[in-house]
Amino acid sequence: MATLDPATLRHGRVRGRYFRENFAQAGIDLAQIVPELVTNADAAIAAAGRKRGRIHLRFGPPDPDFLDAWRRELRRLRVPALLDWRHEVVCADDGEGIDAATVDRRLGALGVVPEQADQRGLFGRGLRDVWLAQGGGRIQGVRAGRAVESWFFPAPGDEPYAFAHVLDEPVTPAIRRLFGIDREGTRVTVPLAQRRLPPNARLRTLVAPLVQLRPILEAPERELFLELPDEPLELVAYSPPEPDPERAVLFDDEVHVQRGISARIVVRRAAQPIPLGPSRAARRGGLVVRSGRAAHEATLAGLEGRPGARHLFGEVWCEAIERLQQEALDSPRPQVVVRVDRSGLNEAHPLVQKLTAAIERVLRPIVDAKERRTGARVVRAGKAITARDEIGLKALNDALRTAFDAPGRAGFARGDAAAERPPLDERSAPDRPEPSQPEEIGKPAVPDAAMRFKQSPVRLHAGEQRTVSLLFDPVRIPPGTPIEVATDPGLSLSLRQDEVPAPRAGGWASVSGSLRARASAEPGSRLSVFAEAGSYDAELIVLVVRHHASGWVREITRKDEDAQIEAEFDPESGVVTVFEGRREFKSLERAARRSGLAKARLREYLPLRMLEVEVAANAVYAWAAERMLETRLPGERPADPADYAAAVRLEAQVLRHQFHERLMRAFLGPEVFDGAVVVVQPRASTNEQLRLP
Repeated sequence: MATLDPATLRHGRVRGRYFRENFAQAGIDLAQIVPELVTNADAAIAAAGRKRGRIHLRFGPPDPDFLDAWRRELRRLRVPALLDWRHEVVCADDGEGIDAATVDRRLGALGVVPEQADQRGLFGRGLRDVWLAQGGGRIQGVRAGRAVESWFFPAPGDEPYAFAHVLDEPVTPAIRRLFGIDREGTRVTVPLAQRRLPPNARLRTLVAPLVQLRPILEAPERELFLELPDEPLELVAYSPPEPDPERAVLFDDEVHVQRGISARIVVRRAAQPIPLGPSRAARRGGLVVRSGRAAHEATLAGLEGRPGARHLFGEVWCEAIERLQQEALDSPRPQVVVRVDRSGLNEAHPLVQKLTAAIERVLRPIVDAKERRTGARVVRAGKAITARDEIGLKALNDALRTAFDAPGRAGFARGDAAAERPPLDERSAPDRPEPSQPEEIGKPAVPDAAMRFKQSPVRLHAGEQRTVSLLFDPVRIPPGTPIEVATDPGLSLSLRQDEVPAPRAGGWASVSGSLRARASAEPGSRLSVFAEAGSYDAELIVLVVRHHASGWVREITRKDEDAQIEAEFDPESGVVTVFEGRREFKSLERAARRSGLAKARLREYLPLRMLEVEVAANAVYAWAAERMLETRLPGERPADPADYAAAVRLEAQVLRHQFHERLMRAFLGPEVFDGAVVVVQPRASTNEQLRLP
């Protein structure tokens, strides 16, 4: 039982430079809390000198014993600390650990710099900022045979904060079990002031793509395990964009920044366009600016909105950032290179401005060349083909709208075999006898999810508003369950009621709401809306598109280029590009000329037209199949790459089976299916196949 004596409280010392850095600027939200905890654990492992290290990050309910002791003791001390919380973040590592002397030396003063130049905030200001921003916290550690548990909280007087060692004694097996530390290591607990925790899917997507965690997630000697509520432990890894097989690296060289300072810039090209992330902290595209072990931000130097930059990613190494940052912190009038809240670089610093200009000098020619190539060699179709494309694209968008919607009105999944008898309606026939084997006769199909959005993904223009529906299984989510919603920046969702309603006649409950993409939403962004009811959650994927888009697919573009792929679909612009420089297209063009068609009417040649429709539709089917698999439950997505590829192919074939006949009629016209097409055999065919005797 922890007991705090007011006489033993220790008050934090203050270095003057800390106030120049604006006290407690970090630790306000999870995007700031998680990097502080994980990078601190990584530094502790590096300080221990071990080749490999393990970090365990847990989101969940608080330890009840700790919560009770904390509430009792801090109420008695009358300090302005957080006294009640529903969720907490715990980060444990197997690094060098701490003892009471280390806590006094490293955490007992505000503004202490790392003990070594290559360390990034080892048990430093980041932890205190997180604790004090949330209202308190604790650290537990084992080092050199001693164990310590220290609590940090706001001080009752004018001091910035106070802390106390509630445990400081030789380590025992019981203490190791209590701390969960086998050898040496540290365990940091951060109570969360927010009343609700984001859904597990949001937490997972928050941790994995964080820019500041890239050096840790990419290092083979580090293992970061994530534990979410009601889910097993999972290993977190960052999966970078798949590089373009033809041009993987576009630039790799040292560039001059200013006198005595240079940076190495590596620009890579992804095989597919990289969607803009909901925040700078988790951006997948762009160049990650790094110095030493730290990753500061991902940037494209002001070219983020250019279409030619959507495939670019890479790294920028500038070791001078860390050196200048330390010099600034020790100077009487500092100008820091990294922002005070450590969320990125300080745009007002001269070095950052010159580094950004150097990055832009490298990227601008690449982006301009990409945009020129995109518009080059475009084949213009005739008016008849363009008019028929509009009819076909409308049918294709209708097919996608049906595919992304819930199949049927009553359930989420297709049933298996037909029931031997109609379902029993207890309200209309309460005296009807029960079947002899109720578990087999008339058993309803198990739905895919207890709750889901009726249509996902959806496309919105910046500033557009539309109605969305959220469906519930009343068996697993009873009526009256509160509904909580979390959205990425740039979106807002207002539901018409905040509780699960009673089921309708079809058996499912439904809540509609108004979804709006803010005017500040960046076109090309892939944003998410998370809804939670009880222990279940659902995700709605929103693609923010430009104002010229209409539906998922807006246009078919033909390019006189040879390529390894037949066609590609850009979901942000809604353009399907068909590469008609391939040999099969060229052969059909020659056949069209021999048939007497003029050059402007070659696309009206029926075999060529059918091939265009086939490859364009297949590209859209493949994209739609991937999006549909992303919306499935995490356990349903195959982990093996071969199984996942097979699942995507099967989903695409199912879409093709459902909609392709309707698409062919829309793209080709009714006369093709009325028997109006006649093949005339030429008198002397130069390509006639020889027959074997």
